[in-house]
Amino acid sequence: MPAPSPAAFLAVDLGSASGRVMLGVLDAGIRRLSVREVARFANRPVPRPEGLAWDIDSLWDDVLAGLARGCAAAASAGATVRGIGVDSWGVDYVRLGADGGMRPFARHHRDVDPAFAAVTSASRDVAADYAATGVLDQAINTAHQLRQDARDGVGAPDDTILLIADAFVHLLTGAVAAERSLASTTALVDRAHGEWSPALTAGLPARLPALVPAGHPAGSTTTDVTARLGVSEPVPVFFVTSHDTAAAFSAVVGAGGSAELEGVVACGSWAVAGAAVAEPVLTEAARTCGFTQETGAEGATLLVKNLSGMWLLQQVTREWAVQDGLVEWPLARLSELLEDAAASRYAGCFDPADPALGTPGGLIDRLHARCAADVGSPPQTRADLARAILASLAHAYARTMTEIRRLTGRPVARIRLVGGGARGDLLAALTAAAAGVPVTAGPAEASVRGILLQLAVAAGALPDLAAARALDVDDGEPLPREYPPPAMRLSASRPVPEGAP
Repeated sequence: MPAPSPAAFLAVDLGSASGRVMLGVLDAGIRRLSVREVARFANRPVPRPEGLAWDIDSLWDDVLAGLARGCAAAASAGATVRGIGVDSWGVDYVRLGADGGMRPFARHHRDVDPAFAAVTSASRDVAADYAATGVLDQAINTAHQLRQDARDGVGAPDDTILLIADAFVHLLTGAVAAERSLASTTALVDRAHGEWSPALTAGLPARLPALVPAGHPAGSTTTDVTARLGVSEPVPVFFVTSHDTAAAFSAVVGAGGSAELEGVVACGSWAVAGAAVAEPVLTEAARTCGFTQETGAEGATLLVKNLSGMWLLQQVTREWAVQDGLVEWPLARLSELLEDAAASRYAGCFDPADPALGTPGGLIDRLHARCAADVGSPPQTRADLARAILASLAHAYARTMTEIRRLTGRPVARIRLVGGGARGDLLAALTAAAAGVPVTAGPAEASVRGILLQLAVAAGALPDLAAARALDVDDGEPLPREYPPPAMRLSASRPVPEGAP
């Protein structure tokens, strides 16, 4: 009897600016997961009469084309696709009409009316809402968007809403459900009971589907989708931790039940920093510190804060490119810049969350002025400024870990840096120095890895996520690197000690 073909899995990773489809092929014999990108596409909002919207039809065409390429690539590798999973950003949604059809308008969170949201918030006890949900009150929250729909005459009260990843699972299979991690971003799920809160959902102009956990089978691809994928048999689809943050955390940390915590910083253009904890922290202190909480894999609560990421450095290098007469800053120059920044002894720091630094244009001058005001001297070179940016991010991440220790009573013993910010050495080394704990950098593609690992477990190819995390993953990225803290911790606005990065 011939040996069974290797199991393959397809991850659809939908971001607010782009999407991609990744193929993972599992060789259980040598415990290796080989991962490669099979499709990438833009995600651009479009104007509609009702407001700025996501172009769901275009995204669906791109997702189908990417999945078809993934199925073909799996077949070429002699593998069988045994699962598809989807993740996306949170809070936004599509509407299903009473006839089951998807309505054409899917509001973009940038289209939210902040003044209207503020009026709505003023009529509520936002501290009590946080104590119930663990989610900060923000204008983009799903509840505010739904009330704005009612004000603007969008949809109908008997519509069912599906968050973005859940909507694509519906398009693939026909399933109508809400995955728990994604639903937890809505500020409508009661943390104590793990279900939609009757108090918070009362009067909302839409229906909410049943909640399901990550790993729950959504069914198999419909007849039409199966044909468009170019395969002869329907492909199983599973709900995964469908919020991209939860997917990234699932790749590197467990449920957070140990005496010591492992912090995670998912750093791209923006960053999410936090830890997986066994129980939610629904205190006023957590709210005033700016932490939000969502459901993670294996029943964990993710205690996280949104922070600045590589956006500041990206904007500064764009300004330097203009100064140098370049269309964009070359990758080789960026590598050289970071090497020079590692050698710089400049010790300036600033608060990267300062709203005055949150807009592009003239950012170099503002950063020079801020460093001069805070530490007495501005950066003298481009490398000095790059170091100041990365050191400031590192201190912000370290402060977040200190806040987590105060809120939970449990120390953060180490930090895992994932996302694009994990590709370089300096940010990881500076974070280790600022936090005084070891930092492991990698993987860069944590969300995709998390989806693929969860699919392997859901399909029965691996026993649990602990076994999945132990796989040898070949994704073309460097292996995770370890950065021990130096003998002396770095503090903001202090000379750099010898031996520090």
